[in-house]
Amino acid sequence: MGPARRIRRSCAVATVLVAASMAPAALGAGVSPLDATAAQKKDATDKFVAGKTALGSKNWDAAVSELRASLDIVDSPNARLELARALREQGKPADAWTEYTHTIDGALALAPKEPRYTKTAEAATTERAEVEGRIGLVTVTVERAPAGATLTIGGQQVPESRWGKPVAAAPGPLEISLRAGGNEVAHKSISVAAGDKPAVALDGAPAPQSSGDGAASAASGAPSSGGESPDAPSDHSALRPYAYVAGGVGVVGLALFTVFGLLSNSTYGDLQSACPHGQCPSGKQGEIDSGRMQQTVANVGLGVGIAGLVAGAALYLYSRPPRPQGPGAALVIGPGYLGVRGSL
Repeated sequence: MGPARRIRRSCAVATVLVAASMAPAALGAGVSPLDATAAQKKDATDKFVAGKTALGSKNWDAAVSELRASLDIVDSPNARLELARALREQGKPADAWTEYTHTIDGALALAPKEPRYTKTAEAATTERAEVEGRIGLVTVTVERAPAGATLTIGGQQVPESRWGKPVAAAPGPLEISLRAGGNEVAHKSISVAAGDKPAVALDGAPAPQSSGDGAASAASGAPSSGGESPDAPSDHSALRPYAYVAGGVGVVGLALFTVFGLLSNSTYGDLQSACPHGQCPSGKQGEIDSGRMQQTVANVGLGVGIAGLVAGAALYLYSRPPRPQGPGAALVIGPGYLGVRGSL
């Protein structure tokens, strides 16, 4: 490695080390109370006292601002406990619950070396339980999450470390979204009531693509919704009432044929007795006309009876429920043709 390259590498390493040492101040991330310098502790304490004073004066906005500024310098569980109280009084119970939770986690982590934080954790646990009746706690589990996926609950991004753990939400409608690669891969809309603790599961795997209706119909063997399969038998059961009507007309026609046929025969017998040589007196003309009318009605009745019975039988057979295709016979009705067609 040449001297110039070594110099450039040394400068790069020095730049990284300087940036790392300045990162907490530049990013506003508070250091642990165990690692804070005397100057950091003094600055954080000044903000903490200002926040406590504003809290005592019920100036919630100022209290929240000063306490957050203190936490930006030193991440003290005591300052976070006061922030949770200020948010609670500010009317933001969901945010207060979240800060109470961070207070408990931070205090318990520091308690082995700083026993005084044990009481901080206990106070935060008690007060958090009192807030829970005013909010909902939503637990979202994510299955098969794509790489780099982000979870948002109520528009707030939830760190992956909090997935599967309760997240505070204000009562009301709540949108839950899982995104990856700039696209939403899972979504749920729920309604949360105060005191509710709903559990929601999201699946980050892409939904299987559905095939077209025609392909699905072909795969299942079912006809598509566009029409009836050409091979499917038709149902003509709606013709059954007409079969009964036609049959009834046929019965009435045969009844007329029978009645008026008998009357015509009786009249014909009387005229034969009165007219021995085929010559009837003029007084018998009315009886002759009556006999002709009776014969006409009988003939019409016979024709109507036969036609009605044939039509009724044909319609009845045609209106029977469809049967599976196979060897058998079928009634065929067509112009100038009435018959039976068989198949094997």
